Amino acid sequence: MKSKDDLLKIRATVLYILNKFPEGVDYIKLFKIIYFAQQRHLSTYGRVIINETFHAKQHGPVPSFAYNAFLALENKNNQNSDDVQTFISGIEIKNKIVFSQIEPDLDELSVSDIKCLDYSFEKCKDKKSYLLSKKSHDAAWLSASKSRMVDPENDRMTILEIAKADNATDGMLDYIRNMHILNISLKGGC
Repeated sequence: MKSKDDLLKIRATVLYILNKFPEGVDYIKLFKIIYFAQQRHLSTYGRVIINETFHAKQHGPVPSFAYNAFLALENKNNQNSDDVQTFISGIEIKNKIVFSQIEPDLDELSVSDIKCLDYSFEKCKDKKSYLLSKKSHDAAWLSASKSRMVDPENDRMTILEIAKADNATDGMLDYIRNMHILNISLKGGC
């Protein structure tokens, strides 16, 4: 379950990218822009933009909560949790094209978040979705795909693998690993 802060950050990130596509954007391109921004942020700053689990799907990495919320919206599933209802409000989907009807809350995004999101957007905006899908089949995606072959329920991509796929330095990988251990310790208590 995501915290309220996590959900607000994921929502702001999705809306930030959606607002750059006034005519809407398909799932693949949207999710790849977010994935590549997340990857760059990890390898550059040692932290994620969004606290979201990426899964290795056929067309590349997808952020779990956002993807499931979009599927619920697309299927007009009224059995959604309050979190999903809040997340999808102001977002519309027509024929797998996602549109935003509202602006993002920029207070949720740091300067470095926006920098990486803008960088990823500029690199991806004019590329065909299937090319972005192919590009996202990186070492992190391959590792998770291999895990899925052993256990069909295990297609989760780790933040270390995502950072490695963007050539994060050994020092940055150590930093990410140590921060992850620290976060687990703080959540679990001593």
